[in-house]
Amino acid sequence: MSLNGRLKARAASFARTAYPPILGSLRRVLSERQLQRFILVCDRLKGWLLKEAVVVPSPSPMALPPWIVDEMKALARIEPALYPSAAKLRVFTSWKAPIDNGPAQLYRGCLADFIEYAPDMVFLVPHLQRGGADLGILHHVRLCAEMGVKVTVVVTRDVVSPWLNRLPAEVRVVEFGRLGNLLGEEDRRLVLLRLLLQCPARSIHIINSQLAWELLERHGKTLTFEGKRIYASVFCDDLDGNAVRCGYASEFLPRSWMHLAGLLSDNRTFLQQIHERDGIPPELMHGLYFPASDHAEAIPTAGSTILWASRISPQKRPDLLYEIALALPEYLFEVHGEVDPACRGETQRKLRRLPNVRLHGRYDSFQALARQGRYAMLLYTSRYDGLPNILLEATAAGLPIVAPDVGGIAEFLNTETGYLVGADADAGEFARAIRSALGNPGETARRVKRARELLTRRHGWAAFRDAARNIPGYLPGGVRPEQEVSMETEPVSG
Repeated sequence: MSLNGRLKARAASFARTAYPPILGSLRRVLSERQLQRFILVCDRLKGWLLKEAVVVPSPSPMALPPWIVDEMKALARIEPALYPSAAKLRVFTSWKAPIDNGPAQLYRGCLADFIEYAPDMVFLVPHLQRGGADLGILHHVRLCAEMGVKVTVVVTRDVVSPWLNRLPAEVRVVEFGRLGNLLGEEDRRLVLLRLLLQCPARSIHIINSQLAWELLERHGKTLTFEGKRIYASVFCDDLDGNAVRCGYASEFLPRSWMHLAGLLSDNRTFLQQIHERDGIPPELMHGLYFPASDHAEAIPTAGSTILWASRISPQKRPDLLYEIALALPEYLFEVHGEVDPACRGETQRKLRRLPNVRLHGRYDSFQALARQGRYAMLLYTSRYDGLPNILLEATAAGLPIVAPDVGGIAEFLNTETGYLVGADADAGEFARAIRSALGNPGETARRVKRARELLTRRHGWAAFRDAARNIPGYLPGGVRPEQEVSMETEPVSG
């Protein structure tokens, strides 16, 4: 290897060791935007270093066998340049395969949290960012910590996770994606497999991690043979640009469900769909309603300001929001949410042009929005979903809700608890539901009251804890693995 290559190899080796602690220190002093810029610079350097970032053994002299020397002498009668002079024989060396220490360094860097800490439960998650699924991760981890279960959370993507500081202090966190960001996918899978096999934890919970689903598909039998109980959470299908169903439940579940000890979801509608289309046994499935956040009730105003709070992405249908706002010029729409790159063009410009729409950008806390006390209701326009946490938070804040009948929304919202429109409802149907909600304050107040009663009864922390303990083998002191608890499929009433 050239001198330049050897320097790159040394730099790559140093980066694998120094990058995680440096990142951890910077996270405490830099803003999220500054941290993202630092990571972007590191990603650019990574590609440059990786070209020769392997450790290659130094060549060692090799004595050629006598028969090869004799053949070279014979061939030299035809081609004199092949004569085996002492100088020529010195250029022949033994070849050894290059050695990449990256997987070994990743393994060693994770040993303390997987082996020495001896966790009872390992969560495999992509990240901890702002989102409903991420909030669900926090609920699960908090419950385990509350019950004395030792937890290791493994973050499998190489991204910033601003919600890591929301995890309980006693929980161990492994930023696996960041530690192994210089390795290939197969190396990361094999290192994670080795760590899980050697880890004392008997329970593994997969929540939206691509790496974890790939591991389950390829090595699920190996893990279960070693006595691991693997649980996975799914919430809804995704749709690609051609409206074709995709996502973990579509791509991985049909080929890997047989390795699972339990399939969890925040709504029973999606579990029923999976059972009907893929034939997965219902006794494997468990509906687990997430608890609502605890905060003071905010009394909605009697005005005409409508709150729309979601990520501005194709899934949330900002184009439909535009049409609804266009149909209701007498109402003010305040829009909170980070803009997806796919919607930063014409969609965003159209919304900005409407005089009754105000775009406020990303928000950190729905509770903080609700406490402002100036909103008359929440409008939700998602194309597909599970049971969105924002509906629970809006109900806890005392806001009436207009939403479409997609995913598990109808398990919470119906004619008794809110204003539910059809899954394919157009802007006119949404507009009529909004006028009905804001034009009949007495009826709307009654529906909000019923929604809050359902929230208290079914979405409290105690109900969540009891439901989790009924999942066979999931928590200590709960239902034993040999006891079967079937998914409840009866309609949910208000």
